[in-house]
Amino acid sequence: MLINSENGSIELEPFATRLYKGMPLNQLKETDFYKVNYHNMWNVKTGYFWYYFKTTEVKGYQLYLSLCFFEDRLHSLHMNTWESSDAKDWNGWTEEKEIQVFHRNNRFLTLLLGISPTWKRKTPYPGVFFRFSWGNIWSVYDPRSASSLMGISYDEKNIAKN
Repeated sequence: MLINSENGSIELEPFATRLYKGMPLNQLKETDFYKVNYHNMWNVKTGYFWYYFKTTEVKGYQLYLSLCFFEDRLHSLHMNTWESSDAKDWNGWTEEKEIQVFHRNNRFLTLLLGISPTWKRKTPYPGVFFRFSWGNIWSVYDPRSASSLMGISYDEKNIAKN
C-alpha cells in the first residue's frame, strides 16, 4: 500500500487497485481488492454507505480498510491495524490495550509515509496528524468510543485526480 503524497490516492499494489477521492462505487466493485476482500456494507440511511473489508497485509501489519461512500462516490476512509492479541470483545478490552493499538497505528503510519506527524495533540483525546495539500491522514484514540482508528480525510476543494 502506498499513499500518493501529491493527491492522496492509495495504491493497493497486490490487487492492482487505486483508491481516490470521488472514485465511483461501481469502479471499486470491479477491482480484485473488492472481489477478494469485501466483507460487508452498512447503509447509514443519510446518503452515506460504509464498505468493510477483511484484513490485508501491508508492510508486515494486518490492516482493515473501511471505505465511506457518499451516494456512489468515495468520500473518506478509515483503517486500523490488527493483531491476534487485540481485544475480541468487552471482556478482553482494557484502555491499556487500546492505547497500544493507538501507538501501533502511529508506528504504521510513520513507516508507511516515511515522515513524522505534522502535529500531535493530547487533548481532548490523543491524536497524530499528517497534513498534506489535499487533506489529512490521522490517527486517534477516542476514550468516548473506547477505540483507536486511523483515517484519511480529503479537503473538499482538493480532490485527487483520476
